[in-house]
Amino acid sequence: MKDEFSSSPHTNAVQYNIVKDVWGYRSQLIGERAQELLGARCIKLTAISIGANHKVYRVAMDDGRTVIGRVLSPSFTEYGAGVYPEDTMEAEIATMRYVKTHSTIPVPEVYYHDKDEKGEVGGEWMLLEDIRGTNLYMTWPEMSIDQRQKVGLAVVDVWAQLMRLRFGAIGSINSPGNDAETFYVGPMTFMPTNVGKTTGPPPRSKCGPFSCARDWLLALARLDMRFLNEAPLTEEEKSRMIPVISDTEAAPLPYLDNSEASDPSPQSTNVLFHVDLGVHNIMVDSDDPTIITGIIDWEGACVVPLWSILPRFSNPLRAPYITKPDELGALEELRSLMERTLSDAVPEWAKLITECREARMLRIRAEMSTAEPRNVRMPEGIF
Repeated sequence: MKDEFSSSPHTNAVQYNIVKDVWGYRSQLIGERAQELLGARCIKLTAISIGANHKVYRVAMDDGRTVIGRVLSPSFTEYGAGVYPEDTMEAEIATMRYVKTHSTIPVPEVYYHDKDEKGEVGGEWMLLEDIRGTNLYMTWPEMSIDQRQKVGLAVVDVWAQLMRLRFGAIGSINSPGNDAETFYVGPMTFMPTNVGKTTGPPPRSKCGPFSCARDWLLALARLDMRFLNEAPLTEEEKSRMIPVISDTEAAPLPYLDNSEASDPSPQSTNVLFHVDLGVHNIMVDSDDPTIITGIIDWEGACVVPLWSILPRFSNPLRAPYITKPDELGALEELRSLMERTLSDAVPEWAKLITECREARMLRIRAEMSTAEPRNVRMPEGIF
């Protein structure tokens, strides 16, 4: 059958019916699986997004329903970038299902997952719910100060709910055989790397799960969770690691050695962290942009100590989103309001921001253990 293509004046996407799409992937299987799951006929596939790591399709059925097909297919693998741990998508799916079950945070429902072991589509992929609404990235510039405040507080509620999800180890959420009801904290997974000359993902055996924060920090400092790269460390980089490792081993912070199971204090609490909770991953209602309809892209989400989290919602509160000088004061007030609201919602986190500053500095040093010490600085501010 001949490919049928037509341009969409509304989405600037390419619409087609069968066979092979413009990205070079055989997406027919995505439509076929949607038909099996939904019991309706697929009438159109629309290529709606291509990013550094994913191709996204909207699958339209003849009964009016739509679902999303998301293919994990990094664009720059030929340059040694785009490498990812083999269980990255499985962990992302488990995380979304866990959040959906244990909170009121709106996340997409996952209908189907396929590792594409036969290369039929072109990359590991999933079918998931088509979240209705508009990306906050698009609506923010036109929103009033009052609307921004309301959606900002809604984002705070997302952070607060994530901080109330508690775990006994540090790593990433997973589930045996994609079981939708059984979850555990397994090795930490990561987003595909954007560093060239990468030869492989971090060794899974060195990525946890970690029973205490000190083991996690040492794994960071020793580069145990570093993506494998054909460029070896220089002698200078190796020498910089030595004091970071020794300081992490010797830090007189007892809570770094405690697990939540043995020490229920806030310092030993582990919570879920969305690593990229910015405006581009927040969907809002098209008619009322103060209402969040979905939090998307949970790839690389992980469980880390509560004390280590400094929430970021920085994109809309800073340039280039600030286009009018008179918005600066109002946006600073919004940032302050968001911080106060989160502190009230999760008081133990607010307390740790001050109490565990030394531990957070150890984390920054561990993550940058090969960098020149003068370039290692503690990030300041919330949101």
